[in-house]
Amino acid sequence: MPDHDRLSSLILAHWSRYRPSMLRQLEQDNRLQTALNETAERFTDLLYELTSVRKIDYTRAWEMTIDEILLPEESSSTNQINPLATSG
Repeated sequence: MPDHDRLSSLILAHWSRYRPSMLRQLEQDNRLQTALNETAERFTDLLYELTSVRKIDYTRAWEMTIDEILLPEESSSTNQINPLATSG
């Protein structure tokens, strides 16, 4: 299995467990594959930045990337749908 597919599977599993409402909305809007691809690309870009440019240890960089890219568990008061929003 290519690395990108593994990463997409990891992201999908995370969303299924911790972001089910967002996942359902992405599926209903027929945007799931696009969101997975864009999130996987952001993940690999950030991991590259941390390990190759900033020279952070891979294990630490992986943890930082997970914290940054994979959103926290849904709460009943928050209904975020766009996992791809960026601050820039």
